[in-house]
Amino acid sequence: MYMHRIPITVDPHDTDLNGVCRASALLQYMQTAADHQLAERGMTYEALRAQNRAFLLSRIQMEFTDSPRAYTHLLSGTTPCESRGFRFLRCYELTQDDVVIGRAVSVWALIDTESRALIRSESFPLPCPLSEAPSVVPAPIRFPSLLREIGTYTVTYAELDQNAHMNNTHYPDIYAHFLPMRGHRIEGLSISYMHEARQGDVLRVLCAEADGVYYFRTLLADGTVNTEAEVRLASLL
Repeated sequence: MYMHRIPITVDPHDTDLNGVCRASALLQYMQTAADHQLAERGMTYEALRAQNRAFLLSRIQMEFTDSPRAYTHLLSGTTPCESRGFRFLRCYELTQDDVVIGRAVSVWALIDTESRALIRSESFPLPCPLSEAPSVVPAPIRFPSLLREIGTYTVTYAELDQNAHMNNTHYPDIYAHFLPMRGHRIEGLSISYMHEARQGDVLRVLCAEADGVYYFRTLLADGTVNTEAEVRLASLL
């Protein structure tokens, strides 16, 4: 599988109370490689905006076999994949000393920012090589039991992106805020993004746990589902 790769050094500000890189930062490193690949070929955020186009993340599934520490050197790789209909598929890979420590598969939607209409992948070719579609694509999350409300989370300025809503890479931190992270790292994470959250929005956070897996749903004030997630933790040795 073709991968566009860029070097990344883990910033100490991206590490948590355990001294390991947060899942949110690992996700940012992956998406930085994708931004770099598209920008090299003229498809910057500004160029898309001039066409009234914007990519929105719909679903992502991530697996991490390790969480690197500060100043670790990584290679962040990414490739867009063959897609059909209203889905744009993209895969990611993080390597450390030639060993893969993280993988992700994502599903994106492209919208017309004026009409909010979805745009088919066949009518918007990307200016870079495509790899074969992954064998497993992130699916809607199935909840095993009733969720209970465990708290709220207020969206702040620091979490906004240029679209003026909470950037998708910050959501892992919301879930981690309600998890027993001391002595643990996020090993697996699936997120379905449903409705945007803006500065000042107070998200209601619901959770359930089954067989060591944590299930989350975040709701906007009117009850609209913001995200759904499935999180698996691993103990740090």
